[in-house]
Amino acid sequence: MPISDLFKLQPSAPITLDGHDEESINLALQTSPGASVGVVQGTVLLPNGNPIPFATVQLYTSQGVPSEHVNSNPQGLFVIPNVPVGSYLITASEPGYLTPVRIPLTVIQGRPTQVSITLQPDPTATTGAIFGIATITNNEPVNNALVSLFQTDGTTVTSIGTVTTNASGQYLFAELPSGTYFVQAVLPGYLSNQSAPVTIQSPEYVPLDINLTADPDANTGTVSGIITDQANGVAISNALVALYTLTAGVEQIIQITRTNQGGLYLFGDLPPGTYRVKATVQVNTG
Repeated sequence: MPISDLFKLQPSAPITLDGHDEESINLALQTSPGASVGVVQGTVLLPNGNPIPFATVQLYTSQGVPSEHVNSNPQGLFVIPNVPVGSYLITASEPGYLTPVRIPLTVIQGRPTQVSITLQPDPTATTGAIFGIATITNNEPVNNALVSLFQTDGTTVTSIGTVTTNASGQYLFAELPSGTYFVQAVLPGYLSNQSAPVTIQSPEYVPLDINLTADPDANTGTVSGIITDQANGVAISNALVALYTLTAGVEQIIQITRTNQGGLYLFGDLPPGTYRVKATVQVNTG
């Protein structure tokens, strides 16, 4: 039958008797704090029953608010004393293992509540990660940059995935096997940039920051179109297309190109201004 103190053990002052004396000793007892609390104790184990030492055991209220935590000892045992009576949830964690679903339990006054927590090995515990910050001018972190991860063996390149940086410019690629990787960052208005390759030996976590520089042609436009034969609407390949600027009514050719097989022409990196396009087909009769 469990034993518990309702009141604290209260000592008296020393009593000296000199022969045939009568002393009166009155004691005022204080309520024991253990009168309204209990103890949660148990073990943290592997599925095969072996103990997991130094695991973090976390106790929560029934509403999921963290209440108290302790570590298991070398034998996987843990004790959480002076827990107010009531309903709780409990779980445990340790690097290399999956955190199990919280176990409900009830703490009873003056009694130990026994619980066993089993952790499953994490199958991704032997993988690594690459993380970093994407920045722009003056090393300012940039939000919403696209960061793509590639793996390379020196000959082939394999795309692993793409993430978006957060408000602090941070990105993360996790659960990566050992290998050589590089990242590429893209942001509108900036030139894309590719990092140098890095090699990770899992379970390493390797930092890899990347900087983007402003695109000098970001504030430019394009002019493009299709050149066709008016008689039949067929696209004309190899047509000459000239691009003119218009300044105070004066035309000036600034670029000449030819259409491709589909009759398409394209002028790029054009600063703000007024333009005109003229097209023709010329043949060498010499």
